[in-house]
Amino acid sequence: MLNDIVAPAVAGVVAGLGVAMPLGAVAALLLREGLVNGFRTAAAGAAGVATVDLVYCIIAALTGATFARAIDDHRGVFLLTSGVLIVAIGVRQLWQGMRQPPRAAAEVERASAPAAFARFVGLTAINPITLVYFIALSGAVTHSDGSWIGSVIFVAAVGGASLTWQLLLAWVGSAFGGALSLSATRAIGVIASFLIVALGMVVVVNGAAALG
Repeated sequence: MLNDIVAPAVAGVVAGLGVAMPLGAVAALLLREGLVNGFRTAAAGAAGVATVDLVYCIIAALTGATFARAIDDHRGVFLLTSGVLIVAIGVRQLWQGMRQPPRAAAEVERASAPAAFARFVGLTAINPITLVYFIALSGAVTHSDGSWIGSVIFVAAVGGASLTWQLLLAWVGSAFGGALSLSATRAIGVIASFLIVALGMVVVVNGAAALG
């Protein structure tokens, strides 16, 4: 009985960290959010990412590998859409960072925690690889003994692990942001925006290659 609880819990933590820890475009955006806008806004973004991870894991546990093939068939379109959106966000942040004075930019953005949550939900949701990843991993755990308890524990562990990691990124960004002057924070925010645009272009290229 103990093994029926521990095994899916451990597998869920590993799965949640496995999808959350790679430092891609979403992680870069989350670090930048904490750096420029503080922990409250970044934590809202972190909750958005973890929410999508949790929902995708639930979908994975309920649908199995069949849905993964359908998603993978349209992987190129999803990647292109995701890449274009990431580039657009990076360009918008770059334009705002270079156009507005540091204090004015901070005052505009720091009150946008709900907007940060919605933005990170959208960015994470359009990544098909996340859903396929969870489906591939959850199959071995959730269907091995037919127990719904194992599925619930696995999903809860995934959500908890993902949220913990995303909040850590939000805290790291806000910790460095709090130690810097407004001018330095603005400069780093601009550099981060350039990196986000570059990451988005990589996703666009990968999407075009998948379609080709």
